[in-house]
Amino acid sequence: MGIGMICAIFSLGFAGVNDCVFKKYGQKERPVGLLLALVGLVWTCFFLTLGAFRGTLVFDLPVMLVGVMAGLFSAMANILLVEGMKKTGASVAASIYRLNLVFVAILAFFLLKEPMGMLKIIGLVTAVVAVSLFSRWDESSGRIAVKFLLLLLLASFLRACMGISYKVASSCGSSDEVFLAVNGACWVVGGCAYSFIRERKMEVSQSIFKYGLISGILVCGIVLFMKQAVNRMDASIAVSVSQFSFLVTAPLAVCFMNEKLSVGKCLGIGLAALCIILFSLSK
Repeated sequence: MGIGMICAIFSLGFAGVNDCVFKKYGQKERPVGLLLALVGLVWTCFFLTLGAFRGTLVFDLPVMLVGVMAGLFSAMANILLVEGMKKTGASVAASIYRLNLVFVAILAFFLLKEPMGMLKIIGLVTAVVAVSLFSRWDESSGRIAVKFLLLLLLASFLRACMGISYKVASSCGSSDEVFLAVNGACWVVGGCAYSFIRERKMEVSQSIFKYGLISGILVCGIVLFMKQAVNRMDASIAVSVSQFSFLVTAPLAVCFMNEKLSVGKCLGIGLAALCIILFSLSK
C-alpha cells in the first residue's frame, strides 16, 4: 500500500470521527452557519501557522485562485447539503452526497486525463454499491421532490469539483498550506453569509464554540491528508476512499450512540474495505 493510499485512509479516519461530532451537534437545535464559520476559522489559522513554521507562505496568484475556487465549491456543497437534509432526511441526503465519487471519476477522466483501468472501474462500482447498502433510506420521508434531488446532486457535483481542484493545485506546484488556508477562509465567509441570510443567528454560545473547535481540528486532518493523498495518486481514487468515513463512524456510533448495525450496513462496510483493496492494486 502506497503513501498516497495511507494518507487517504487517514483522511477517511478523521472524516469518520468528524461525522460523529456533526451527528452529536445536530441532536439539538443549533445554528449551522456559525459552526461552519468557526470550523473555517480554525482551519485557516492552523494552515497559516503551519505554513509560517515551514516557511511556505507564498501567496502567488495561481494558488490563490485555485484555493478560492476549491473553497467556494466546498462551502457551497456543504450549505446545499444542509438545505437538502431539511427536506429529505440526513441518511438520504448523505448517501446522494457521497456519490460525488462518480462525478470525480468522470471529471478526472476528461479533465485530468486520469487512466480508467479495469480494477479502478470495478472499484468505483463497488464503492457505489457500498454507499447504497450502507445508507439507511428513511421510507417515512416519502418520495424526494425533484428540486431537492437536484439540490443534492448539485451539492455532490460541487464536492467533486473541490476534489478536482485539489489535484489542479498539486499540478500547479502551489503551497499546500496557502491553498488550504484559503479554503478555510471561504468557509468563514460562506458560514457567516449563511448564518446572516438564512438563519439570522449570530450569537456564539459555549456549546457552538466547543463543537466548532473540535470539528475544526478534525477537518484540518481531513483536508491535510486529503491533499497529501491527491498529491501522490489519482484524484478519483483519493476522493473515493475518503467517502468511506462510515467505516469509522459506524463502530463509533454503535459504541457511543447506541446505534445498531444492520445486515445492509455490514455488507456496505465489507464492500468498502474491498474497494480500498481494489484501488490499492490498480495502476
